[in-house]
Amino acid sequence: MRRVLVSIGAKLRDRSFRGRIMMYAASVGILLLAWEIASLSIEAIKGRAFLPNPVRAIAEMVRLGPLLFKNFWISAWRLVMAILIAFFTGYPLGLLIGHERRLDQLISPMIYILYPIPQVAFILLLFLIFGIGSPVKVTIVAIALFFQLLVSARGAAKQIEEEYVTSVLSAGASRWQVYWHVILPATLPSILTSLRVSVGLGMAFLYIAETTGSFDPRRGGLGPFIKNNMYSGTQAFAGILAMAILGLALYIVIELIERFACRWKYVPRRPS
Repeated sequence: MRRVLVSIGAKLRDRSFRGRIMMYAASVGILLLAWEIASLSIEAIKGRAFLPNPVRAIAEMVRLGPLLFKNFWISAWRLVMAILIAFFTGYPLGLLIGHERRLDQLISPMIYILYPIPQVAFILLLFLIFGIGSPVKVTIVAIALFFQLLVSARGAAKQIEEEYVTSVLSAGASRWQVYWHVILPATLPSILTSLRVSVGLGMAFLYIAETTGSFDPRRGGLGPFIKNNMYSGTQAFAGILAMAILGLALYIVIELIERFACRWKYVPRRPS
């Protein structure tokens, strides 16, 4: 515990870390200011506050605390599960396809056929076959993210120079060691970047999945919360803010994972 506190204290004393915190705060402040200006502009043009200002939306979040918190965690669980399923299936399979030439020749045509198909087209089909519970909603988001991570991993694996693999094999490495010591470190940064992009895509698909089949009595989540309060602007924007917080939290978690798993990217360079 003491080491953790010392580490946090060192971070707080670090100028670059303080600078990052200040930039984050400035970014949030600019967004809130733009929101306030947009709210006032719409009210001046339309004569009615269709877009609630940030203060009202945040106050509504606090007022709806327990209910909003419950729906937040339902959506967070669905999205995190979908991301994990997509990552731990799409990433390894993409590496295999990208590195193994024969497997690439066999499976790539299937990817070229399936990937361009809008995954939204499968939503109603999945609901008709499996119902409208949480597992199906997780599956819908996971399918959408799976193809994105699969294609990204395949492309990253194909970009690895053959000389690196040959050098490791000539040193007596096994196929597993090639994947662990060459392919995985070389592709992980680009896959984590793709994972960041997938957060936004996943949230869009989560909203679609949660608001489709709205007669489900167990339909909790931020999607139904926003949809059911769409004509009560302040409550709807409280839900939208909650989704923004969920996305921000996932971005921060992915960045922390990258800083741990790809530590070589963050080693300070000495001036030459």
